[in-house]
Amino acid sequence: MKLTVIGKYGPYARSGNHAASCYLVSEGDTNLVMDMGPGAFSRLTDIIDPRDITAIFISHLHYDHTSDLLAMRYRLEELNTKVRIYSLREDTPWFSLLFDHPLIEHIPVGAGQSVKAGSLTLRFYEMKHTVPCLAVRVEGEKTLVYTGDTLYNENIYEAIRGANLLLSDTSKPLGFDGPHMNVGYAKEFNERTGIRILSTHLNPDYDPAPEFENYPDIEVAQEGKTYEI
Repeated sequence: MKLTVIGKYGPYARSGNHAASCYLVSEGDTNLVMDMGPGAFSRLTDIIDPRDITAIFISHLHYDHTSDLLAMRYRLEELNTKVRIYSLREDTPWFSLLFDHPLIEHIPVGAGQSVKAGSLTLRFYEMKHTVPCLAVRVEGEKTLVYTGDTLYNENIYEAIRGANLLLSDTSKPLGFDGPHMNVGYAKEFNERTGIRILSTHLNPDYDPAPEFENYPDIEVAQEGKTYEI
């Protein structure tokens, strides 16, 4: 199993050649995309043909995790190919705009459910954010967990039990006052479980790497890098 970081910023990307939240999990012929923030789709297509995307998981419907789904639709129309997307269902205009399209097969999912995406099993966990949000546990030859955006909650420990990698919203500075976890939580998860962590969802103007200098199993996610899990 491999994880490629397409974009790692939020709520908007750093200036230059960067993108907001988007990640590609690959195992054999299975390719799972997790979130599709602004700037992500063009970078994703440098790596994979849209016809080879097995499924897309959307953690929640904030713009910095979804907006390139709209640009992606133009390419789907050119290729006349469908894509399957898993997310929570919402009765909102933004939900309808994102998913009401003949080439998008939207599959509603919720906490406690599981689905198959190619060779992978996806299990979903409720997170704590300003809008409904799911974490996903991706099980294949290895297991990774992606938190999406969230405050600390005990469901994270349930999700990461026995997992090999945690891709987590733990990049905000200590003292940050907002609906995300700070760098201290990455340290706590590592100290309590020993799990390997990629810290992501970076503010464009803050680099948390110095906080993790004494934690060899915690890294800051690097755009364009592929990680072996």
